[in-house]
Amino acid sequence: MTFAELWLTYQLASRAHLKNSATTQLIEFQNLKLTDLEDVLEHVFRQGFVDPQYRPATWWENKEGQKVKASHSVEALLEQGVGRCPETALKLIVQDVPTTFWFTYVYTHNASAPVVIQRVKLGPTEAQSRIELLAHVTNHIFKEGYLAAKLRPTVHWETPCGKKFEEHLRVDEILSWGHGTCEEKPLRLIIANAKLDIIPFGVTLRPLIYVHMYESMQVENLGDWL
Repeated sequence: MTFAELWLTYQLASRAHLKNSATTQLIEFQNLKLTDLEDVLEHVFRQGFVDPQYRPATWWENKEGQKVKASHSVEALLEQGVGRCPETALKLIVQDVPTTFWFTYVYTHNASAPVVIQRVKLGPTEAQSRIELLAHVTNHIFKEGYLAAKLRPTVHWETPCGKKFEEHLRVDEILSWGHGTCEEKPLRLIIANAKLDIIPFGVTLRPLIYVHMYESMQVENLGDWL
């Protein structure tokens, strides 16, 4: 059976906080030779439906949120019932804005402190607006009680090589420099004059929590647990 159209749903990270933000579109093949999902992607960008600069941050997912390879045959998907109507549309994920920022706590007066890496979600929520500046990250840390309020005057941000970052810097700019992009490249939150053996009542222990896993365990998204 030959199919002539495919339904897809755009999911842009910049619109994720909006209700009913996903937009569904019908792609009509007509005289186009759209053999696999990569051909469909090329068509989407060629037509300007999505800005070409986001091509490296665009991928396919099914209804269950599992990634679908771009080399997957369009006809095979349609034969399985995928993309034949709006209800079964494939999801085209476009990460047009950064969604996460990674950092680590560094206590200058406590070399024995555990190395803890933490993730901050940048996207806007019902509780807060989008995190755009490094100052917003710092404020979020203290607002959530991850550090005691009295430590606020003692903290600043540094790169692994010791370059100080001022808090007016934009997070997306810092990410473009390669800092905070993943768990392996966290920005450093330097905390001076802090002793970990004296923790005020009511202050969370988030900076002291880390997860130990045996090699046989397979765990994903540990950041969501903490």
